[in-house]
Amino acid sequence: MGVVCGGWVQQPLFLIHKAVGCFVSYCGFGSMWESLMSDKHIVLVPHLGDQILNTRLQVEDLKVAVEVKREENKWFSKESLSEAIKSVMDKDGKVGLMVKNNHTMWRQVLTKPGFMSGFVDRSVDDLKELVNQ
Repeated sequence: MGVVCGGWVQQPLFLIHKAVGCFVSYCGFGSMWESLMSDKHIVLVPHLGDQILNTRLQVEDLKVAVEVKREENKWFSKESLSEAIKSVMDKDGKVGLMVKNNHTMWRQVLTKPGFMSGFVDRSVDDLKELVNQ
């Protein structure tokens, strides 16, 4: 059974629910981070702008998600959406295993205590060093 919501929802609350197995998203900036912090499988359907860049980051660089294939006319079919969902949900399949393992690894890195504050501290130190040169 699935639920489709057409309006605004508190995605983090949905993403922690045990009944949710896969998050299909357009991959806006907030959705990208919420999906990375979750333990749910990720399927992406970007439309424009930063959504496309965020999708490339998650699919090609981090390898934590699958993008829905589009037709030549840029539309996607219910079959291509279904295929993408099945590929990430197949826990014994090559794609499913790869994205799950990579997602777990990146989530551990990004949620490591001190990761964000350490990044900010290093950035400030680098800026100070640039100013003092």
